Amino acid sequence: MKKIIAASVLCTSLLGASFSVTHAANECPTPKTITFASQNGNLKQADLQNWVNQYLKKCQQAGIKPNLQQIQKPVEEQQKPAPKPAQKPAPTQAQAPVESKPTTEGLTADEKQMFDLVNQERAQQGLAPLKVNMELQKLARLKAKDMIDKNYFSHQSPTYGSPFDMMKRYGVQYRTAGENIAGNSSVQGAHTSLMNSDGHRKNILNSAFTEVGIGIVDGGPYGKMFVQMFKG
Repeated sequence: MKKIIAASVLCTSLLGASFSVTHAANECPTPKTITFASQNGNLKQADLQNWVNQYLKKCQQAGIKPNLQQIQKPVEEQQKPAPKPAQKPAPTQAQAPVESKPTTEGLTADEKQMFDLVNQERAQQGLAPLKVNMELQKLARLKAKDMIDKNYFSHQSPTYGSPFDMMKRYGVQYRTAGENIAGNSSVQGAHTSLMNSDGHRKNILNSAFTEVGIGIVDGGPYGKMFVQMFKG
């Protein structure tokens, strides 16, 4: 940082910034205000004070009263104000996380439609939505296809046994479980039939169930075979 000093001076600056004044031989010159700029940017008040002391000494030796005007303290060049630290934004009130919609990736259009209908019924009763469990999804499709291939309509399968036997066979763990089956030509028709049946309705609205697999396979005497497998 370059420094400047304003002072009333007599002769040549000790720091190399020279000047000349006219004066009588028998007196100290009338001081003039001179501005010094250091060559290395390190001009100090002590340097100026040493020079003034020499001036006073010479005037004393010559028996002349010094005519020294007020010496000003060194000042630095005007600096730009330091930037203010960035203010942190005021904390905002935390918002409650929005519950994401359960994913339906891997479901057919019919399966997704029935899944949405089931969760709409649960939402109307203030129940948490079911999540898709792809292990149950696989079993529900196998069971629907098995009923078409073996021409039966029952919770008890000649191939897999009961729904609970089937879950255990394929390593699906659960605390509680259930199954709904339906045959219909449309998703909406099958859903309506299930909701009009007390036992099937209880499975759909069972608060203990948290996951579901929905298998829908085209074929059979009803047009489509529907299997819903629940677990909690």
